[in-house]
Amino acid sequence: MVLAAAGILLTGWTWLDPAVALAVSLAIAVTAAGLFREALHLSLDGVPDRADPGEVTAWLARQDGIRDVHDLHIWPLSTTRTARAVHVVSGAQDTDAVLLDLAEGLEHGFGIAHSTIQVEHEPCGAGCLQTIK
Repeated sequence: MVLAAAGILLTGWTWLDPAVALAVSLAIAVTAAGLFREALHLSLDGVPDRADPGEVTAWLARQDGIRDVHDLHIWPLSTTRTARAVHVVSGAQDTDAVLLDLAEGLEHGFGIAHSTIQVEHEPCGAGCLQTIK
């Protein structure tokens, strides 16, 4: 606005003030639209763009000792934090090591810092949702 005032003083072009005001208003509207879209996605618990459920499921299924992946849920905790819950079927005896490896891999590979992983030795059957593939 100060530059518009200086331009008016130097050139006499009085239309500079409303033109600059419109440009600033447009910039605010574009920014607000992006923030609104992000807030709406967050309020509806939409899956964050950086954590595609198909890719997460495929990555989990490729890990050593994992025989099945099902009942996967991914949701945002905030604009920067993502949570996930999943059931995995593993024959490993050391489930703590499985949990640690999967949680670290999900955080580094997909930005999912809050993971809830249920390790099963046999699929949970009718109590779980359909396997996601």
